[in-house]
Amino acid sequence: MRITEHIPQERMSGLQKRAVVIAIALVVLDGYDVSLTSFAAPYIERGFGVSKAELGLVMSGALIGMLVGSIIVAPLADRIGRRKMGVIATSTIAAGMFIGPFATPETGTWPLVLSRVVTGVGVGCLVAVVGVILAEYTGKRVYALVMAVYAAAINIGGLLGSMIVGPMLDARGWQFGWWIGFVLSAVAAVATYALLPESLAWLSEGRRPDALERLNALLAKMRRPALTALPEPENTGVKAKGSLRTVFTGRTGLYTLLMIVGYVAYMLSFYFMTNWAPSSVASANDNPALAPQLVTAFSIGGILGNVLFGYLGGRIGVRVLAPVFLLLATFTLSLFGIVGSQMPTAWWTLFAASFFVCSGTAAFYAIVPTLYPTLARSTGFGVVIGVGRFGGIAAPVIGGAAFDAGWGMGAAFTVFSLPMLVAGVSIIALHMAQRRPDADEAPRPEPALSGTSA
Repeated sequence: MRITEHIPQERMSGLQKRAVVIAIALVVLDGYDVSLTSFAAPYIERGFGVSKAELGLVMSGALIGMLVGSIIVAPLADRIGRRKMGVIATSTIAAGMFIGPFATPETGTWPLVLSRVVTGVGVGCLVAVVGVILAEYTGKRVYALVMAVYAAAINIGGLLGSMIVGPMLDARGWQFGWWIGFVLSAVAAVATYALLPESLAWLSEGRRPDALERLNALLAKMRRPALTALPEPENTGVKAKGSLRTVFTGRTGLYTLLMIVGYVAYMLSFYFMTNWAPSSVASANDNPALAPQLVTAFSIGGILGNVLFGYLGGRIGVRVLAPVFLLLATFTLSLFGIVGSQMPTAWWTLFAASFFVCSGTAAFYAIVPTLYPTLARSTGFGVVIGVGRFGGIAAPVIGGAAFDAGWGMGAAFTVFSLPMLVAGVSIIALHMAQRRPDADEAPRPEPALSGTSA
């Protein structure tokens, strides 16, 4: 039995609760970092006098960084450990936030682009760490609730930012949002170093000479019996081939390809909505203060949608429920564009769209980690989520060019809602592929937000 298999079955200790709280708090920070340009964009556009295509490049900066962080940097967590990578990630986010406020009309927007790229590198690294920690330390009784909160945490960060920081930007300037992000990220780096425990599975693989000692120290804090020796490695194949090769070969390679296609498509729709929905309504009404209100709409919608998705996913199954939610997301996002920018109708239609759109995050985050063995898990998760960022990178830039070319909200949001259908089909295809037996592959658990079979 693997070291982590019996942990979720027992009562959660104080250490486990602390790990879950810190991990969720880090995702909330990610939500603020990612959504910052959404409610700051109208103020940046007015202050710098840039086109929507140029503004789209600023919006894409964080996603470019996430791509680099997820694919190139995050796999180092499989070598140096999840906790150390978490400290590096939060410190990188703080550095990126520090750069942004030095952009001026004289320098142009390039310091902002650089700021967002550096911040995105940190966010991309952090995503690969947090999911693994939560999967290992969360007890079965609260797994559904924790996974629902985890999926909603991005929206919670955006909601807090739009409601607390967003209204202050008119008086204090867009730079204020970056300074808040810098302070929060610096505090998060210290908290991660002091409070976040190391991955149990990573220690059990014996990557460090003191792995057994450190593992027993954590088990003692969790009121578990000490081990006399490290468990037998479950990843001899990974060690022989390397984690990256494991991710892209055999049946696992097919799973990776399906998830990459689906996540690229999903990110294209998701980041078009999050970046351009608030800005489009604010521009149409010539009122930058409307942008934070629209961020609030999709944040609340996303939170409630993820909670419902988490509740139903534990009973119906993630792979059955996700395509249904993504189909409804396609319809409601198109409806938002067709209805137009008139308030408060735009607020409510964006709320409805986000309710279904944001479930895609919960679906992919629940499914992807279960596809890989321990020593390839951060690499596999990082690759899928990282490559998926290509869709997110393209969405703000292509969307900005479409608006500059004269597209209306109806046409733009309808076209950019369609990739979510591709995301739903990819999840169905994965489910069908895993139902087919493979003599060379050991069975892996079905992803379910409650820990039951999907």
